[in-house]
Amino acid sequence: MTAVANRTRSVWLEAGVVAAIALPLLLLMDAYVRDQPTPRNDELIYDKMASDPFDPHTFPFAYRIAVPLLVHVSPLDRTPTFSLLAWVSCAAIAAVAYVLMRRFDIGKLLSGALAVCLAVSPVLFVVSLRQGHNVDPESVLVMFAGALAIVDRRPLVLAAIVLVGATVREAALFLVPLAYAVWAERLWDAKALRQTLVAAVPGLVAYATVRLAVPSVAREQVIGYGSSLLEGRKDVLETNAELPGTTLRRIVLAFGPLWLVAPFALRDLPFARRGLVLVAFCMAGMLFALDWGRIIFLAAPVIVVAAAWVLNSRPRLAVAVVAAFMAMNLGYMVYMEDFDGAQDGIIDTGPSAYPAL
Repeated sequence: MTAVANRTRSVWLEAGVVAAIALPLLLLMDAYVRDQPTPRNDELIYDKMASDPFDPHTFPFAYRIAVPLLVHVSPLDRTPTFSLLAWVSCAAIAAVAYVLMRRFDIGKLLSGALAVCLAVSPVLFVVSLRQGHNVDPESVLVMFAGALAIVDRRPLVLAAIVLVGATVREAALFLVPLAYAVWAERLWDAKALRQTLVAAVPGLVAYATVRLAVPSVAREQVIGYGSSLLEGRKDVLETNAELPGTTLRRIVLAFGPLWLVAPFALRDLPFARRGLVLVAFCMAGMLFALDWGRIIFLAAPVIVVAAAWVLNSRPRLAVAVVAAFMAMNLGYMVYMEDFDGAQDGIIDTGPSAYPAL
């Protein structure tokens, strides 16, 4: 076995240890907080999709068939299967995030600590409280796996990831422009374009097929889709402007203290600069969704690597940021249980503006 193969195997074994730390921590945090007893709103849509994946369901959820389909064919009941998939996905995110950071020679302890913090951060933790009835963990796992394939310059592997990811959540297609941005050596790079097309075509075909084959309903009742393209964006912006504190809080909780350090990687780390393409596409995606924290979290591979790069040569700052990140996660857990965050925001939340079909 070559030295490179040995190193790769060693890194993945270390990643397995990171996942083995993240998973029980997530379960302990989940055990501390009351879970949503029955699916509501978006979670109810995914639950109904798991019962009949190819029946008409609420737009655009109806096209995110991969996870509900896995639940549908599982021998277990729907709720435990949703939970299991979410937990395993969070642990896998920790593992792949660790490997991705190690590709940039980030230290083992820092890579592992940030990966664990990420796996139990609010965007992912709240899905566990909803008993897994969401596709955020699976979507973020797709983004990290795709980013790793891009960094390793493996177009065929990326093609497989985008193909599957497009049926998990349409945002997986954001990996395509990221691939070209990272692979291209100049603004127009024919070789990089060919490799990007190889990676993109299967996923684009899969998504188009799902859009044509799977029926959806209630599009006109979903904010951002019930009017013209421009009017829909205006509706989304106005809706979020009505609760600016909530919108800002969700964005801050996505990465917490990493927001403060990641921008300093732009000067010296090409991946951070080129990764702004993914950030830009996620920001554009915000114009089509209300929970902006969940959308920007899809740019996690870029934000986490950028922050890790800055912290890698600053051990004292790294300790402070990791401690603040974990404190934020645990503080969110305490808020959800001891300050009725879960009761008010999940268990007793009111109905959404669109029907859960």
